Amino acid sequence: MKSSNYSNSYDIIGNIAVIDAKPKYARKFAAQVMSANKNVETVLRKGGAISGKFRTRKHIYVMGKRTYVAHYKENNCVFVVDLRKAFFSTRLAFERQRITSIAKDGETVLVMFAGVGPFAIEIAKKNKSSKVIAVELNEDACKYMHENVRLNKTDNVEIVNEDVSSYSKKNKGIADRIIMPLPMSSADFLGSAYESAKKRCNIHYYSFGNKDTAFEDSENLIKNYFSKLKCKTKIFGKRVVRPYSAKSIEVVIDFSIQK
Repeated sequence: MKSSNYSNSYDIIGNIAVIDAKPKYARKFAAQVMSANKNVETVLRKGGAISGKFRTRKHIYVMGKRTYVAHYKENNCVFVVDLRKAFFSTRLAFERQRITSIAKDGETVLVMFAGVGPFAIEIAKKNKSSKVIAVELNEDACKYMHENVRLNKTDNVEIVNEDVSSYSKKNKGIADRIIMPLPMSSADFLGSAYESAKKRCNIHYYSFGNKDTAFEDSENLIKNYFSKLKCKTKIFGKRVVRPYSAKSIEVVIDFSIQK
């Protein structure tokens, strides 16, 4: 494969493979992907970048069964998602498992920008006594989240189809733990996290940044923001989630606040 014709990687989301290839080479690349992955029934091509307030991407049918609905298994959970209508990334599978292992049973967990529910459902399935609140603005994503809650029998997930900012203003001091998986603009919602946090709260903050300064930049932003609110912060974890481009990475900062 020539790099000018094909991407060096592709994503498999259950029954669907999503490739990144020029249109004239897409079918040949798709055939190779299907040959190498017998569970793949459909190949779609990325039709552009993730964009818009719902973080969706155009997907173009290339080969196999004509469907855009993926059926995917991860960390002992199953998920259904229409890839045209809601954001979903298999590349966050380890991160979802990591947060699930950190969360404590009995907590009230707020998952912002919950999508079709992977963070919320995985946490809820492992922690039966926890209440997990999944807030998502995209109505289509919420529809699939309801289906995923049913499939995984996680009745301890409360689905809220609402903007995070408006939800937090009405629901103050409720969360023991908050997850903020919107790396493009999580900084804009630190105020919402503060509003929904209990007096003591653990927060998992995701952001994109320069690969050389991402940790320092995010840590300084967090400390400066909460110090203005006279809030103590303590960073107890951080890691690179994934490369994002040649010069940028996605990182997560795990920190606690005490009001």
